[in-house]
Amino acid sequence: MFIKLIKVCMYLFFCCSVAQAQEKKEYVIGLTEQGIRGATIQDVELGFNYQLENLTKNKKYSMKLKVFKADEQLINMFLDAKLFGYFGTPLLALKYPKEFNLDSLFVPVLNDKVLQRYVVLVRKDSNINRLDDLKNKAISYCISDELGLIFLQRQLKQLKFGNIDSFFSKVTVKKNPNVAISTTFFKESQATIVLEADFIVASELNPQLKAQLISIETSPEYVINILAVSNKSDTTMPIDEYEDTVLSIGGTVQSKKLLKKFNFGRLRKIKNEDLNSVRALVSDLNGPDTK
Repeated sequence: MFIKLIKVCMYLFFCCSVAQAQEKKEYVIGLTEQGIRGATIQDVELGFNYQLENLTKNKKYSMKLKVFKADEQLINMFLDAKLFGYFGTPLLALKYPKEFNLDSLFVPVLNDKVLQRYVVLVRKDSNINRLDDLKNKAISYCISDELGLIFLQRQLKQLKFGNIDSFFSKVTVKKNPNVAISTTFFKESQATIVLEADFIVASELNPQLKAQLISIETSPEYVINILAVSNKSDTTMPIDEYEDTVLSIGGTVQSKKLLKKFNFGRLRKIKNEDLNSVRALVSDLNGPDTK
C-alpha cells in the first residue's frame, strides 16, 4: 500500500512538472539572416538557444532566438506582434518607432566599442585616393553591412555621382566580411566597404591586409545593430527581468566563448539618442541634394 502511495505521488509530481513546463511562456526574438555576419543559421540558433535555456531554466518564461531567411517574414511577424523581440539594423525601429520599446535598446559590443565606423578600403598600389577615383570600378561589401551601403550612397549623392549601381561598374555582395575584404586584397574588386572593426580583426589574423590596404573614406560612428522588444507583444514578463537576462549573456565562460566566436562582446544598453547618427544618415539620404 505504501509503495502504491509513493507511485501515485511520483505520478502526480510528474504531471504537475509537465503542466508547469507546458505553461511556461516562450518569448521569441527574431533575427535577420544578414545579421548573423557569415555564421550558419544552425550555429547561431543552437549556440544562443542553449545559453538562453540555461539562463531562463529557473524562471517562469523561456526565451528563444529564431533566424529568418527572409527579412520580409521577420518584419511582418514583428509588426503583427507575433515576435517578442528583434535583432537587426536600427533602420526598422526608425521606420516604425511606435512598434518598438525605444527605452529598452541593447547593442553587441564590437572591438570594445558600441558605436562603429565604416571604411572604404582600396589597395595602396591602386592609385585610388578619393571616392571619385572609383568611378566605373568594382566594389564589394558584406551583406550584414547595410548601413555601410547607405553611408556610401549618401556620399555619392552629396558629390552628385548618382547611385551606387550607376557609379560602380560592378557591386559584389559577400556573406562574410573577411571574404569581402579579400576581393580587394586579391584585386578582384578595386574597393570594399566594411566595418572598421572587422578590418582590424582581419588584419590581426593577416597583417598583410593592413600592409596592402588603406582607407580612403571613413563614416561617422553608428549603432549598426540593436536588440529591441515590441511595444505590442502580449507579455507578462517585467521589462527589468528581460533586461537582466540580456545582460547576463556573456556572463559565463561558455557564453563568452560563444560571443567571441561571432566577434561580439557582451550586450550593452544604450539610449534612444544613440540612434541619432543613423537618423541623420537616413535624413540626409532622403532629403534634397546639399550640393
